[in-house]
Amino acid sequence: MNETIYSVSSLNRHIKQMFDNDFVLRGLRLKGEISNFKRYPSGHVYFTLKDEESAIKAVMYVSYTRYMPSELKDGDEVIATGYVSVYPQRGEYQFYAQAIDLFGKGNQLLELELLKKKLAAEGLFDESRKRKIKAFPKSVGVISAPNSAALSDIRTNLLRRNPLIDIQIFPSLVQGSEAPKELLKALNEAKNSKIDTLIIGRGGGASEDLSAFNDETLVREAAKFPVPIISAVGHEIDFTLIDYIADARASTPTGAAELATIDKREIYDMIADYETSLDDTLINLINNYRQKLDNLKTRPFFVNPKSMYEDALKDVSRLSDRMDLAMSHLIKMKTEKINSYKPRLNSLSVDATLNRGYAVVLDAENKVIKSVDDVKLNTSVKTRIKGGVITSTVTKKEKQ
Repeated sequence: MNETIYSVSSLNRHIKQMFDNDFVLRGLRLKGEISNFKRYPSGHVYFTLKDEESAIKAVMYVSYTRYMPSELKDGDEVIATGYVSVYPQRGEYQFYAQAIDLFGKGNQLLELELLKKKLAAEGLFDESRKRKIKAFPKSVGVISAPNSAALSDIRTNLLRRNPLIDIQIFPSLVQGSEAPKELLKALNEAKNSKIDTLIIGRGGGASEDLSAFNDETLVREAAKFPVPIISAVGHEIDFTLIDYIADARASTPTGAAELATIDKREIYDMIADYETSLDDTLINLINNYRQKLDNLKTRPFFVNPKSMYEDALKDVSRLSDRMDLAMSHLIKMKTEKINSYKPRLNSLSVDATLNRGYAVVLDAENKVIKSVDDVKLNTSVKTRIKGGVITSTVTKKEKQ
């Protein structure tokens, strides 16, 4: 047994939290008959939803009453969208309606739900298809009703955030039987223009007012649109198939403008951040080079430049002395080697040969006669022997 003692208020708050955390009780669609319908001076509407066996109290706050039929009365069969929660002051649970449609329109809602499931099954609503909205668009296209408050809000806020942006308007009907055809025509015109982002939007309204944005042909063409689409159809609780196919959804036209472009103040802030970062980078770069220069200044060359070449001159002088010594030694060795060859060279000289009893015979031009065929009869020849030269005339020659 739980011995904790609760106050009534804490118990009711606990029960309310249980209701609020129950997923089944959120986004409910209830079919029932209206009874005890009453509108209070505050604008809030209180009523009961009942069927053959049960009933539940319901409330629709003034901020949502524009999403219910104006002629609603006791006895009407309706489909109400909302959630169940607890009113803790009285410990009562009740239905909080956010939209109401007459049951005569239930078939349309069913058809819409079936179309939604079909398109979802084809993958047209997948998050993987969603494209990133360009942060710095040059041109933004807008499909909305001409002269509408939604169009004015979008244009005003786009220019407020980025005065340099190009805005291309593609006017269209946004409700009524001709609206789907008009929206499709505007979409095709936008497709052939040079824009970076497309906004499709209108103000809030009843579900039948927004039905043009559930047109299957329009949705499929939007899915193939070449640039990202931002939907701003109705208010936060309003959902159309265009919202599911769009790359981004805004709850208001102003929100769509904010999604479509970055605010000039953010650009200024980014530039200021980049400027600060650039200043810091340059300062660090300058400090690094200054430190390198300070390190260079302490090196010997910069402290005493003369010492650098004086040391080099000393090195050159030492190397010169070593080279002179090496050359002298080399010349002496070569001279001694050459002198050692002199006796051998002298023994091979002509004079040494003549001293051994040999002779050299020359013609009139002092060329050596090497063969008997090199001399003619009755010509003069010179015979070089030890001590001199003998000149004679050839009277006879014999081959041996």
